[in-house]
Amino acid sequence: MARLGFTEVVITTAVPESLVGFFTGLGWGHESLQLTSQCQEYFALPSDVGIPSRLQHPSSECSVLLLPVPASVPPWRPPETELVVPGGLFDLNMRTNDSDFAQAFLREHAWTPFSEPIPWQFGDNSVKEFLSVQSDGVVLAVMERVSPPLPGPPFDRMSDIFNATQIVQDHDRTLAFLSVLGFGTFIDFTGPLPGEGPRVLNLQDQPDEVGHIRLTISHPEALMQGSIEVITTPNIDRPTLRPAHPHQRGLTALRIPCD
Repeated sequence: MARLGFTEVVITTAVPESLVGFFTGLGWGHESLQLTSQCQEYFALPSDVGIPSRLQHPSSECSVLLLPVPASVPPWRPPETELVVPGGLFDLNMRTNDSDFAQAFLREHAWTPFSEPIPWQFGDNSVKEFLSVQSDGVVLAVMERVSPPLPGPPFDRMSDIFNATQIVQDHDRTLAFLSVLGFGTFIDFTGPLPGEGPRVLNLQDQPDEVGHIRLTISHPEALMQGSIEVITTPNIDRPTLRPAHPHQRGLTALRIPCD
């Protein structure tokens, strides 16, 4: 049975070779694609776009579509953007069986970490997590399950992209939109993240009432396989990022099969 939730991530990038090297270094397949005029118009790409390519995870459950553009195209979320600023797609999530390996591997492929792996407890799960960003402004959250053991099939070093996060202004409106696509809520947390959790979003210096968040995870079958995470920081007021240019690069879209 095909995976529900999102099955492909679209990235508009000025550094396709770097991203191809990252994914193929983890064993993902790579194919070049023919760019159609319909695709160019649909994704609002400039005329001097490069040759697109698709990276496919070995499980065939998830893929990444790369749309190369010149470096003159501005990023949607510049790499220096504060983490809790709402607007656009915030991050992609991958698992690892070794956080130290993952961080070193990302550095080799031009990702910059926001911190060392942070150990913290979320519910019954003990994890290590860190965020990294690359020059298009794409943020990657990498999580290692420390205990209990992660259910499901094993993976080689790093998993497919199992979750993606949005930081939004209107939490309930976002969930209502996702429900139209068949997404239900299976985790809904409100409050300050426990333990060292606030460090992941760089909220550790905020008082609890300010660093308070709402975090919801949605998926059609309550699975962390193509799930979408929605975060609101109701007591931190940040202006929403809005397009400053007809073309943007970074995390462009999540592709979700639906009826």
